[in-house]
Amino acid sequence: MKSITTLAAARPKMSMWLAAAFSLIMIGLVALPTLLPETFPSLRPLKIDTDPEIMLAVDEPVRVYHNAMKREFGVQDMIVIGVVNEGNPDGVFTPATLANVYDLGKFAETIVWDKNGKEEGVVAIDALSPTSLDNIEQAGLGTVKFDWLMPKPPETAKEALALRDRIARLPILNDTIVSGDGLALALYVPITTKDVSYKVASELRARIASYEDGATWHITGLSIAQDQFGVEMFKQMAISAPAAMVLIFVLMWLFFRRVNLIVSPMLVAMVAVIGTMGALIAMGNTVHIMSSMIPIFVMPIAVLDAVHILSDFYDRYPQIGDRRETLKRVMDELWQPMLFTTLTTCAGFGSLALTPIPPVQTFGIYVALGVFLAWFLTVTLVPAYIMLIPARAFEGFGMAATKDNPSSGNPLALVRLLFAVGQFAQARARLILLTFLAVLGVAGYGISQIVINDNPVK
Repeated sequence: MKSITTLAAARPKMSMWLAAAFSLIMIGLVALPTLLPETFPSLRPLKIDTDPEIMLAVDEPVRVYHNAMKREFGVQDMIVIGVVNEGNPDGVFTPATLANVYDLGKFAETIVWDKNGKEEGVVAIDALSPTSLDNIEQAGLGTVKFDWLMPKPPETAKEALALRDRIARLPILNDTIVSGDGLALALYVPITTKDVSYKVASELRARIASYEDGATWHITGLSIAQDQFGVEMFKQMAISAPAAMVLIFVLMWLFFRRVNLIVSPMLVAMVAVIGTMGALIAMGNTVHIMSSMIPIFVMPIAVLDAVHILSDFYDRYPQIGDRRETLKRVMDELWQPMLFTTLTTCAGFGSLALTPIPPVQTFGIYVALGVFLAWFLTVTLVPAYIMLIPARAFEGFGMAATKDNPSSGNPLALVRLLFAVGQFAQARARLILLTFLAVLGVAGYGISQIVINDNPVK
């Protein structure tokens, strides 16, 4: 490892250019097939799946049986559209609202498209709405009349209320399609697969936006909830990852008070995350709930070794005065503990590959890969970056400079705090141990009270 660091310090520009080229290649491997799939058909595009079923392997007996029974009984995933009108004494049974219900029911049946020779979208034949349900009535002695429940929108209030009365006489529809008080009505729209729920729901929302009948419209369903969960999950990741970077940056600034120096751990974290997620997607893996959290795990781990190097460099540089020699002594001292802690962290996350849950396997493998990549980048990029900083930037740098100039802003207060904590721990060892055991007991009781809820809607 020391030879790698020596080479990086000897050729710092080459090290930085290689890291930049690596990042651009990984970004390209993901962006090109995702944005231009027809131009780059041999590359793997970004695929996102928030379906909880992927927590089980495709050949898992439970999942296979579940899918077989869905096919056997013709069960499809449903999008449920609800319309409520509490401001009218007749509820949804007004000509205006029922006209929109009729329009939406007919429109939903047209949301179908072709994908690779296969029809996707709404399964119109199985849709449940007043426009597609049968109405069976006695037409006379020995005669039965079959008709649609709502063959056309009612034109008068009397016709609308007559429709409500017909539904009330049918137990299978009352409190299923229509609420008992007549204030709400539902349309059940089956879809070919969960993957199309977002597209179908988007078209339905666009159609509903044009209605002005005073009613309130809702779109729901398990597939919609899962899709919304996925959207919110990625929003949180988009917020949490930059927030973590900012927090790490602020903490390191409090320690070192040199922005130009603490940029190097940020570069290590960014390249490590880009490389890890790029490899995950380029290898054809689907980004799911767990793999979306990989950056949050890799990012703080990636800066750990860099902080060790910078901290030791901060202490030694004032005595040595030469960057290259200081780096050599720092790495002589730190290479073993840094390597061992990296390997043990990789082993811990890598052990998740032994679990029978595919997303957990993917998570463990790629976090381990990200940690190892971060270590390699730390022992190359950080020394290279230090060598590229102008020598004048190190004037007044280090712990010795802090002692000579307390107003320089370096963390003498933090050093005193850590020293005081160490003295307290030594003097109150038994008290600390008893406190730890008490906290452990409370934590054990808390663990016993955990209630597992795997309902994605909640």
